[in-house]
Amino acid sequence: MKCLTIICILLSYSLYSQAVVPIYKNSRDADDVYYKDTFNDFDKFTGTWKYTNGNTSLTIVLQKKLMQEKTLPGSFYYEDIVIGGYKYVENGVEKVNTLHLLMLNMPSNYDYPIVGSNIIGPGSIYCQGCGVSDRKLLLQFSEPNREVPGYEPEMIFQRADSGSVQKLKLKFRTISGRYDEEGVTPQYTSYSIPFGEYLLVKQP
Repeated sequence: MKCLTIICILLSYSLYSQAVVPIYKNSRDADDVYYKDTFNDFDKFTGTWKYTNGNTSLTIVLQKKLMQEKTLPGSFYYEDIVIGGYKYVENGVEKVNTLHLLMLNMPSNYDYPIVGSNIIGPGSIYCQGCGVSDRKLLLQFSEPNREVPGYEPEMIFQRADSGSVQKLKLKFRTISGRYDEEGVTPQYTSYSIPFGEYLLVKQP
């Protein structure tokens, strides 16, 4: 019992003795540190958000996870991240739904359909014309069992509140073009959710 107590103490010390580095305005180039959402920027984006246009809708759920391990070749650190899932309904027909994956412990956090930890502010190419206090959240996107060769899809979120109504502006796009292998017909040429801009409203 005494030995178990000592091990727990050592583990706690190891976790909480990590040097804390703010995520905002820091690249992930240090090893054995904790990249923390020091300014609680992630909290402004978490929750359930919904875009509606007639009987077409996009629902996105974003969640914050603290102090997650990240191992890269020759590098190891902890980081706060945001994970997410989505449901897209087009003309009353459900095209894709990954919300249930948020209830699962995926092998890697980067297996979730929406994931990332990049907070963007003024001075970034993603934030041209942003005010001093403006922040955007840049996340990776994937769709289970659907890959489009060449595409590197990303979702950029920005708060766009209107009075007391909390809103998120979403830009969904790819940063690289699709390519076709000669003589091979690609299985997919697009994702279930169309690229474009969406205005989502915070749900109760």
